[in-house]
Amino acid sequence: MSSSIPEYLRSSVKVKEVVDGVEVNSFKVPPHRFFVNEELTYLALSLNVDEKVLMNKINELKLGRKTIEKLYAARLDEEAWRYHELELPDLLSNDIDGTQTEGRGNVAYAIYIHVNGIKNFLKIVTFKYVSYVEVDILRLKGYKGIVRYLIHF
Repeated sequence: MSSSIPEYLRSSVKVKEVVDGVEVNSFKVPPHRFFVNEELTYLALSLNVDEKVLMNKINELKLGRKTIEKLYAARLDEEAWRYHELELPDLLSNDIDGTQTEGRGNVAYAIYIHVNGIKNFLKIVTFKYVSYVEVDILRLKGYKGIVRYLIHF
């Protein structure tokens, strides 16, 4: 029996990319609305919360509560009328290192992520505002891209 309640947390499509001559295990990021499990690792890192808390918040979308929203995931190397899914490195299946940077203004957290020896592959920035938190994941290597989330706790 199928349910009419949508599942907002889904399985991802895995891909192997070659970036700067280095193989990277990545996953395809849905463009908006839906999440894949690998995104939880990024959000848990940037918000300093447990992945299970995030799963529960995402599941609340079924009830019409928008505590976590993915605004968009976009490749910035494409023409506006062409669409290719953004891919992000899987933080659990690559060799990951990071360099935390100083936050200024409303930046609560900022880090450059190095993947399989490729420096500054990603930048993750968490902005804290009065009524919400914004998380931006910027892909800087191979091609440019961005994923933007709003979190209301």
